[in-house]
Amino acid sequence: MNDNQTRKTARPRNETSGFFIASWQSLEEGLTLLAGTPERGQLVSETVSALRKAQEAGDPPSKLLLRVLAATAFLADDRPLRSELGGVGAMT
Repeated sequence: MNDNQTRKTARPRNETSGFFIASWQSLEEGLTLLAGTPERGQLVSETVSALRKAQEAGDPPSKLLLRVLAATAFLADDRPLRSELGGVGAMT
């Protein structure tokens, strides 16, 4: 198989812009399911509220998406929020 044959059989990429739409409630439910610890699960409502405020403050979609991904990673972490040395971890 040569390079020309590979290109012809590959699925063409759609270059039009698409959207992913989810309600804030759906995001909150998903983050609650993904929460790595009960402690982190308790932070979901506050996190979603902060994300909503960021959107209302005019964050561009790319920055808001980055915030959602960071929040997801933070909440899905299964390590305890408090370290054994007495320090407190938090998402800033």
